[in-house]
Amino acid sequence: MSAPTPDDYQHIKDKILDYLSRQGFSEKKLLQKVTSLKRNYPSTARYLFYTPEHVQKVLDELAAVGLVDDEKYCRDVLRQLQDRKDGLYRIRQKMHRRLIPRPLIEKVLGEWKQSGTKQDYTAIIRETQRKHERLKEKHPGAKEQYTVKRKLYAFLAQKGYGAEEIKEILARTGD
Repeated sequence: MSAPTPDDYQHIKDKILDYLSRQGFSEKKLLQKVTSLKRNYPSTARYLFYTPEHVQKVLDELAAVGLVDDEKYCRDVLRQLQDRKDGLYRIRQKMHRRLIPRPLIEKVLGEWKQSGTKQDYTAIIRETQRKHERLKEKHPGAKEQYTVKRKLYAFLAQKGYGAEEIKEILARTGD
């Protein structure tokens, strides 16, 4: 196999920039996506040099000019998800799935918590109220109130909220 030419590196760079033009990615996720092209299309000459070493070289160049920045991406993900229906545990899980490095996730979430910024619970309160109404219809009567509360608690826990957050959300839903 011959050595990669500047054109080969430019192809890799163009593919990475194409991905980044549509949405953000962590460096590790980009490496995974781009190197998988060689695996998925082994007979395509264009992807011959899409190896981890060559792709990492291009990623390092892009990181040097600020086009690939895991910390900025992690902060963007937090900003996008913080006021939706997900709690911090679920947000952390979604960051892991996006292959953001664990220490970086903990750093960004720690800074966010220390800043004193609170999540806007409006969306999850609305969703919890709808869920509460459906559960009351399904389990009518005072005897089943415990079941309704238990199911609401489980619903919120599944959304990634901790015990204190769940208590606050349930109090604000009027339950």
